[in-house]
Amino acid sequence: AGDFYTSPTAHPLFGWLLAVQLEEMWLRLDSPNLFTVVEEGAGTGALAADITEAAHALNADFADALDYIAIDLVPPASQHYPVQTVANRPAGITGCLLSNELLDAMPVHRFEISDGRLQEIFVDIRDGQLVEALGEPSKKEIEERIGDLTKALPDGYRGEINLGLESWSQTQASVLDRGWVLVIDYGFARSELYRSDRFAGSLRTYHQHTLGQNPLLRPGRQDITSHVDFTAVSEAMNAAGLSNAQTTTQAEFLGNLGIDRALARLHHSELMHAQIRANTAGISSFINPDAMGGFVVAAYSQNAAAEPLSGFTPPGTARELPEIPLPKTGRHIDLTRHGQTAESFEVASFEHLFSDSP
Repeated sequence: AGDFYTSPTAHPLFGWLLAVQLEEMWLRLDSPNLFTVVEEGAGTGALAADITEAAHALNADFADALDYIAIDLVPPASQHYPVQTVANRPAGITGCLLSNELLDAMPVHRFEISDGRLQEIFVDIRDGQLVEALGEPSKKEIEERIGDLTKALPDGYRGEINLGLESWSQTQASVLDRGWVLVIDYGFARSELYRSDRFAGSLRTYHQHTLGQNPLLRPGRQDITSHVDFTAVSEAMNAAGLSNAQTTTQAEFLGNLGIDRALARLHHSELMHAQIRANTAGISSFINPDAMGGFVVAAYSQNAAAEPLSGFTPPGTARELPEIPLPKTGRHIDLTRHGQTAESFEVASFEHLFSDSP
């Protein structure tokens, strides 16, 4: 069901390892009586449910201190954890602001290089049909964001710019008093994102798990997404007063938090072979370096020690999970039921799904 799935719905281990990182943040802040986590873009609350369940398994004191607030623009009717509207976003918290695949869903301005100049791609109506139309950029910030990179881009080159990062970062800074902002998403540094061979840009559509490139089809009935400019994210965070602390890939982040140990315990468990295969498929989907494992994980701090967190340091420093969580029907999907083994899903299907090639 739906148009796409994310790491939290592939397997609960994703949320459990995030809980390990959140527990360490709590300890780094001297174990405050109230540790607030605000998850933005929480959807059905699947990640929230996994993290809060993991907290109880990890550390009773941490679980007692944890105040997990899941928010979204339009909370869905069906929820795994109470999801509130953004009007319930708190302020002045000690804890962590968490977003998983949020920034890629923000509105973007599209541009095209035409005769060596940057032009914005607008939407027009011709003969009752939505069409594209080039024109002068609607905001000077569009050209400023690309800067000198324009000269290196060939005619016909297309890309996207998210001008909402600045206001979003200011909101993060106003909500967070002490702690971290943890961002997980797909994207690149600016020089890599706007590379000349990424000729068609990164704007993609997903409709019932089918990849497309025309955002003017099925208005309101397909997901529209684009890769994140993490250079712009860091610039906006720094301008808002947050420190650009640490970045890594999702595969490395989860590896540093002990996913390999968890997989080894899974494979030596007493589960049936089919169960091990299904669990492995879910876990493999979000550590495949050519797919979700290649996502960027970035942590920005405010009034917190600059010492690297365990998710950003070599493996061996993170604590062992007390148990290996298993998927729950309705909250997590079984990839093997869709004809995918761990191996075939990782290599044959998921890699092309998030490819930025036309």
